[in-house]
Parts: sequence; C-alpha cells; structure tokens
Amino acid sequence: MKIWDKIEEWFVLSTLAVMGIVLTVQVFMRYIFNYPLVWSEELARYLFVWLAFIGAGYGVRHHIHIEMEAFYNKFPPTMKKIVTVTTNALAIFCFAYIIPYGIKFTIEQHSIASSAMGIPMSYVVAAVPIGCIIVVLRLLIETIGVFIPKKGGNI
Repeated sequence: MKIWDKIEEWFVLSTLAVMGIVLTVQVFMRYIFNYPLVWSEELARYLFVWLAFIGAGYGVRHHIHIEMEAFYNKFPPTMKKIVTVTTNALAIFCFAYIIPYGIKFTIEQHSIASSAMGIPMSYVVAAVPIGCIIVVLRLLIETIGVFIPKKGGNI
C-alpha cells in the first residue's frame, strides 16, 4: 500500500501541476499573443476529471472529505465504530454500484473522439470506474482497520 500511496500522491500533485501550467500557458497565449490554444482547455478539463476521481481515494486515505466531527466526537468509542462502519458500508455500496455502469459507459465511449484533441472519450471517463474502485478499496481498508487493535491495546 505504501507504493500505491506514493503513486497516488505523485499522480494528484503532477496532474494539478500540469493543469496549472497548461492553463497558465493558455492565458498567456490568448491575451499576450492573441493566439489561443485549441486543446488546452479540453486537456485541463479532462485532467480535472481524473484529479477529482483519483483525488477522492486520496481524500479517503487522509480523511479530508467533509465530516461532522463536532457531532461525531461526542459519541463514545463503541458508537464511533458503529457510525464509521455504517457510513463506510453505505459509501462502499454507493461507489461499488457505480463501478459496473462506469465500466460499461467507458467501453461505450471508446469510439467517440474528443472535439479538440481527438482522443477517445473512454480515456476521460475511465476515471469514474477507476476512481470508484480506489475509493471502495480505501474504505474497505479503513473499515477493516476499525476492528484491528491499535498499538497500546485499544480497539
């Protein structure tokens, strides 16, 4: 998992950096040289799609998604476990439900080319099932971790 964590972090950071560079070049070309790049906004949009779906797994791992901590922190430890397992199970169900439809949609989109870059749209929409798979795996690992005793003997 540590290798995957590094790959995920590298992907999120490099995608964000490339998006920033592409958009900066686009603004520069459009307003300084009056010669806008046709493909840059499309590339930035598609990178954003990938960033959002891969970043969702990153967010699960680092607990940076929206949580109701003020409410959650008032629960006793046993109730926190129940709430964590229940919410994770619901999220796993929702994301797992999307995966087969995302795969089917990705296959259907392969014959459609993007308007500016001409790449198959399946390359873009593949982010949906891949991201959902990553989120499901992260949530499963987190849910299993609820039942594994932590260092110091606390469960």
